[in-house]
Amino acid sequence: MSAAHPRVLVVGGGIGGLSAAIALRQAGCEVEIVEIKPTWSLSGVGIIQPINALRALERLGVAQACLDAGCAYFSYRYMDADGRVLDASPGPRLEGSTLPPYNGIRRDMLHGILAARALAVGAALRMGVGVARQHDEGEAVEVVFTDGAAGRYDLVVGADGIYSATRERLFGTAHAPQATGQSVWRVTMPRPQDMDYGVMMSGPGAKVGYIPISPQEMYLLLVHAEDPQRQFAREALAGALRERLAPFGGMVRDTLQHVHEGADIVYRALEVVRLPAPWHRGRTLLIGDAAHASTPHLGQGAAMAVEDAVVLGELVSGGSPFDEVAQRYQQRRHPRASFIQEASISIGEYEQGLRPGMNLFQVLAEARTRVLQPI
Repeated sequence: MSAAHPRVLVVGGGIGGLSAAIALRQAGCEVEIVEIKPTWSLSGVGIIQPINALRALERLGVAQACLDAGCAYFSYRYMDADGRVLDASPGPRLEGSTLPPYNGIRRDMLHGILAARALAVGAALRMGVGVARQHDEGEAVEVVFTDGAAGRYDLVVGADGIYSATRERLFGTAHAPQATGQSVWRVTMPRPQDMDYGVMMSGPGAKVGYIPISPQEMYLLLVHAEDPQRQFAREALAGALRERLAPFGGMVRDTLQHVHEGADIVYRALEVVRLPAPWHRGRTLLIGDAAHASTPHLGQGAAMAVEDAVVLGELVSGGSPFDEVAQRYQQRRHPRASFIQEASISIGEYEQGLRPGMNLFQVLAEARTRVLQPI
């Protein structure tokens, strides 16, 4: 980019935003992060870090910290609703790398690792501050913040998630999140000591998974067809989840005692954002869920955001004009993120009976192959 040390504003302090701040600081940029929430408020219990996410995190200098804080695992066991194993698939490996195929980690642990790294490399962070308005002047973006302050930036990175206000400022409301017809439930529980694999169990209209996230913990996830408008009172979550788990046996029956009213159960409807290219306008560019929010069926949502950040940092470090950076970012990220998004959505449609002829294991195998390709 034109400036010797481009000044960059990252809007959003989640996984994608913190990753972008690290990558851009490593590229020599001056980076400021603004996060509209006054304190970190983290939804969800755990994150799957497939090998391509770990590869990207390695370039940010935090992969080992994630492995130390989480729980590496090496395969998936696909089962029917009674717990009978249908397929046992070892995870993909990178030639010449010691990275495990998967790492599970608590969301708060990952966030803390990324935040510490972003501050350590010199990014500035302001909490409780958002963007009130912005004006692209061609050579820079003038930004006025919600606290009345103002700034001028060579690049604005919208990393403010699926309900991105940055996306709405750029493109209006035409690309708002769309419900898929499924929802996901998650709850943390104790992990068997010998469980070095993930589990996916398929039942009628639903799927249950178990993901290790620490030496002591795993989380249960349930993907289930739901009315996207339906809400549950917190005190009703445990009963509703137990009701939906009732058709499952095997491991589900063995762990059902951990689904109780005192458990911290997280529930949300699944939504996607299909934003056509380009993912930028002027000198503002979108990454992660702000551009291509997907469903969790491949466990690649956070991975795609971190990859976006790494690629953007690499391109900015080359010193090319912004137009070239934006074009090359689009060329490298759009096909890959779109493939993952469409594959994830297709699995969800298969689970809802909308793709009866689809070969699930073929889709999973193709996705495993694709994510090993360079970003």
